[in-house]
Amino acid sequence: MKPGKIFWALFLTAAATCFISCGSSESGSNNGNSQQTTAQNQAVSGNNAKFAFGVPDIEGNVHQFSDYIGKPLIINFWGTWCPPCRRELPDLKQIYAEYKPKGLEIIGLAVKDSPDQVKSFAQKEGLDWVMLMANREAASAFELGSGVPFTLFVDKNGNVIDRAIGARDYNFFKQRVEKII
Repeated sequence: MKPGKIFWALFLTAAATCFISCGSSESGSNNGNSQQTTAQNQAVSGNNAKFAFGVPDIEGNVHQFSDYIGKPLIINFWGTWCPPCRRELPDLKQIYAEYKPKGLEIIGLAVKDSPDQVKSFAQKEGLDWVMLMANREAASAFELGSGVPFTLFVDKNGNVIDRAIGARDYNFFKQRVEKII
């Protein structure tokens, strides 16, 4: 095979891999089919000691997950360096603008970024939701696999209603948010 063809074959393979998800070994979502165990559904409730941990924001202030129980939540693991993450941000912004008046909160958990990188990127892109720095406890508690974006949809009672691995669009987010509002 000619060197030019090898280059393009490798380039297209790498681009397709990154397009699907940044580093994920899993794909898809449960698409609303609630096949989660009772433990998973109760995992984020304030009564579960598994979630009694703090996560620093981009200013260094520690947030407790239990502080957000009582609000419908989108918890989004992402990175400034991740093309699929960046691709879904405009749709998340639109969802947040529409549903924030109804109580929706988005928590962004940045992976493999510095607080300064996240702060600068969030300001530049107009991301005005809570930005936290993902840590080992958050990744473990929310069962983050090996890739981002990874998004959880949590109802007001702290139950995980759905999860998505890989970039999603406005319609996907809207359908899930309607289930947790």
